[in-house]
Amino acid sequence: MKCKRYTVSASLLIILITVIMVSSVNSIAQSPGYTYAVVCSEAAYSDNGWKSVADLLVKKHAAKGECRLFTWKSDVGEVKTSLGNFNPDYVAFIAKPVTECNTSFIVAVHRLCRNLDSDPYGDAIWGIVTGYKAEDALRAVSESLHIKTVLAASGNLSYEPPIERFYQGIGMTCDSYTKTDYLFNGKRGSVYTENKRPDNEQDRIKIVSKWLNSESLNISIQGKGTIDGAVDCIITGGHGNVNLWQCHYPDAGTEGYMRSSGGKLYGSPYAGSSIEINAKTPKVYWCLSNCLMGNPDNKDNVVYGAFGSGRAVQMFGFIINASAGDEFMAWGVYDRVTKRAGLLTLPQGYFQSNNNALFEIRNPGNQINTRLVQQFMDSTVFYGDPAADVQFHSFGDSSHAFKTDITMAEISNGLTEFTYTYKMIAHDLEYGEGYCYQFRPVSMLPVRIDPSTVTIVKNEGHKCEITDNMLIWEMLSKGEKLNKGLSKTLKWQAKVTDFKTSAGKNTQAAPKSLVKEEIRYIKNGAVCSIMLSGLSDGNYVLSVVDLAGKTYILKTISTSVNGTAQVVMDKTLPSGVYCGKVAGPRGSKSFLFMQ
Repeated sequence: MKCKRYTVSASLLIILITVIMVSSVNSIAQSPGYTYAVVCSEAAYSDNGWKSVADLLVKKHAAKGECRLFTWKSDVGEVKTSLGNFNPDYVAFIAKPVTECNTSFIVAVHRLCRNLDSDPYGDAIWGIVTGYKAEDALRAVSESLHIKTVLAASGNLSYEPPIERFYQGIGMTCDSYTKTDYLFNGKRGSVYTENKRPDNEQDRIKIVSKWLNSESLNISIQGKGTIDGAVDCIITGGHGNVNLWQCHYPDAGTEGYMRSSGGKLYGSPYAGSSIEINAKTPKVYWCLSNCLMGNPDNKDNVVYGAFGSGRAVQMFGFIINASAGDEFMAWGVYDRVTKRAGLLTLPQGYFQSNNNALFEIRNPGNQINTRLVQQFMDSTVFYGDPAADVQFHSFGDSSHAFKTDITMAEISNGLTEFTYTYKMIAHDLEYGEGYCYQFRPVSMLPVRIDPSTVTIVKNEGHKCEITDNMLIWEMLSKGEKLNKGLSKTLKWQAKVTDFKTSAGKNTQAAPKSLVKEEIRYIKNGAVCSIMLSGLSDGNYVLSVVDLAGKTYILKTISTSVNGTAQVVMDKTLPSGVYCGKVAGPRGSKSFLFMQ
């Protein structure tokens, strides 16, 4: 049998850098190599249950990048300097219920994560890891979820093809006893509406409780389609309180409530017995615009019921009453995550929207009262592992509202030139209030840069903020429009830097490199392998991902006496271009190969 061989040259390594940067920002952020911090109080870490949560998170993310544990004694702010020096991409704050996880703690975390460096914007994507019991938190951070079935339990499903927000879904308008929307897979975003609910049940709390407890909905409408599988994400609406969700709005009418108590959720119908909710599959609880449902100040609150019998893996909610000015942190998060489904995770969309709100406060567009925006900057919360494998289903760019690309190329004087392109796909984009919280581009950078070296060389929009790891771009101004199919470009130059610590300050570390190595991808019939040679002695971590960020190999290997190692893959890679990384005692190096 002939074998196909690819040897990586220096020129291909340069190509690799460009190819990697063209892939989605989300894929880059989730690829092997991110930095992850676990922050936990000394008191929690001395408790075996919560220690297990911290240890599992460290082990889980150390396998994908660099992960460290940080502990505090009296106040979470004690970790500011050490955490800032680490420059994490993600931070998980473990917090025991009520005594640690409370409103003041959440506000402190918000402010801490905006103060890890000198710029005013958020510096890491973060989440609060908690539960009624440590076992709830341990389960939540152990599970992954591909979100396919979405239940908009007090809202309709929008129809705006070619955008496809969800794989499949059901919507029940908050002010109706009958209207039900169905989104069937394969219908390209079209919504079928009936003026009756399943089983003709007018009290939706009976249906919702049943569906949350079910492993599969199995709903079929003749001639229209079928929805099967478990509810993966419930989006609440109506009205919320700390331990109660009112599904009908503006008044409760003749529909019941969902209640929480003692780490459990219950359906309380308008008539009939209480229904205990014990979810059998993992779920995201997205309390999109409700008042108070993210409030953690009492152990009977919804948060602890969701992570208890509700089997939450992630949750978003408001810790105060939602009101005017909450658009950035309510519908802004929703649109950023769902109008490009599968690219941004919920915590990434939350992080971007929070920073966009701060940009609006610092650069008022006179579209909204910034005083109202400011009250929600620190009053919403994401619960769960911020780098968990929890993703909404994606149908690809053709189903997204817009597309962004970022490329980078080395130029002279140690600078790198970045090109960021924004292209409208679904419709024309006009400046307006909705734009302010939906489509102002916010993206994580694929590498860290020194923001003091930034020079803008092309800006087809308006004001932009570029930090060490993020850009926010005011692309349109009043009266402007970007037509469907057209794009705008932002280009800048800056120094790429690998921030390290030195006497408490960020400095540029001397580059590390492996010895001269040869990396080969070999295909011999049905057997594929990666061959490495010329390595120094020691252990190495080999990762291989495609340009969409899917990991095919992630394992530790040891060199033989002659400095070689071979990794045999379980199955042949699909055709395409792949990015690999070898990390070892003397540093790391990336490589590119094709199948």
